[in-house]
Amino acid sequence: MTETETSRGAPRKWRGREPEDRRAARHEQLIEAGLDIMGTEGAAATTMRATCRRAGLTERYFYESFKNRDELLIAVLDRVVLGARDTLIAALGTAPGEPRELIRHVVRSFTDYVATDRRRGRIMFVESQSVPELAQRGEQLVKEFTAPIAASLEILSDSAEPDSLTIALNSIAIFGALAFLYQHWLAGSSRISKRRIVEHVSLVIEAQINVDSTPLEAGERSP
Repeated sequence: MTETETSRGAPRKWRGREPEDRRAARHEQLIEAGLDIMGTEGAAATTMRATCRRAGLTERYFYESFKNRDELLIAVLDRVVLGARDTLIAALGTAPGEPRELIRHVVRSFTDYVATDRRRGRIMFVESQSVPELAQRGEQLVKEFTAPIAASLEILSDSAEPDSLTIALNSIAIFGALAFLYQHWLAGSSRISKRRIVEHVSLVIEAQINVDSTPLEAGERSP
């Protein structure tokens, strides 16, 4: 019996699995295949046919999960970036209270996330801007990623009521610095140990915490 056989018009279990379970499994296969291609060969190589071949599925199953290639690319990017966001949030929940240790705990957790599967770093920091289909979604996901960074900065701020714009600008600055630092490290163009990249990123964050342009807004300094 094949997956497409039915009994009196109703989908039938196949190898003891319900139809919806099989659809979910195929969906996951396609995302994993897309992630593998995008993370090793690039977004341009992540075509519908290539993804189906990597997943071991016929092309008709692609349209069961996605309307087009763009939806697949976005689903892969979401999987990686939201996974990174969740990693940061979880790290904040278990971080020590001392500021220096808090920063290093969170940075170490994120470094583990990208180092465990280096495809993630390429997808987040390189491929997200490589094709127009991903650029707009990438901009939206930056907000998802910088939210836990902003939460960290609020915790670390010396002010009882930290300026929200300063927090937002510093979060974006940290994201930009992290993107290029991790892109360089993961590319292996220089031999930098994991311990050193954690320390360097932590120091960059510590320096950025003290950047405050609020007086300019208040008119206390002029350009």
